[in-house]
Amino acid sequence: MLALASIVSLAGVIYPFKPFKSRWVALASFVGCFVLIGVTGPSPETADTAMPEVNERPWAAPEGDERLWVTSERLNRRTCPSESCGVVGRLFFREGVTVHEERDGWARISQRYDASCVGGRSEYVDTGNAACDPANGITDGQFAEWVSMEYLSEMRPPDPAADASGIEELVAGSDDFARYRTAFAEAAQSLIAQRRCTERDFRDMGGWVKSTSHSNQPVYFTYCGGATVANRLYLNADTGEVFR
Repeated sequence: MLALASIVSLAGVIYPFKPFKSRWVALASFVGCFVLIGVTGPSPETADTAMPEVNERPWAAPEGDERLWVTSERLNRRTCPSESCGVVGRLFFREGVTVHEERDGWARISQRYDASCVGGRSEYVDTGNAACDPANGITDGQFAEWVSMEYLSEMRPPDPAADASGIEELVAGSDDFARYRTAFAEAAQSLIAQRRCTERDFRDMGGWVKSTSHSNQPVYFTYCGGATVANRLYLNADTGEVFR
């Protein structure tokens, strides 16, 4: 209704007619309608297009909470406190977590959340047992994540990139930097020399990221020229091969 009134008022500004005897009256009416629409209309926070915030890392410790730190290169996140439970992902060396519960040498590092069960199997499980049943820690379609306490420490391990400089400094934020620092630096230097990448590309990315689609191989990726699939480059850290 307010939108219709504002349109009629605007028409009165252009060509005065009853009930607008002058352009000033029509203009005042138009401004009033515009202000009312702004006051009564939906705010950006409540509009239908607002998207809920999604926590993509349910194990991550909020700022200010006490953390424990991962001491191994890889630490499996499982659906329950047992080696027989499914693996839903991995934590990396020096990553921080909050422990919500301890049980027989295992730590619960997340709250329960939806397991995305389809056909009785969880789509979140990467390897191992994917059954959506209590034996696998999945009850009523939900589970929490557990890791072995053996690989958690109250002290954060030293940063292996603390002494990095030059090209190494550009890739110091790479996953598994301690193991593959030479391979990462040599690949980056070669790509920069070939002008396939720039120093800024590596500085923006922080280095090389472990590829989940090559989970059983030492394959890492980065982006050169923009964060799109077409600009993604892969590196086999064992062989030094760079491919798309």
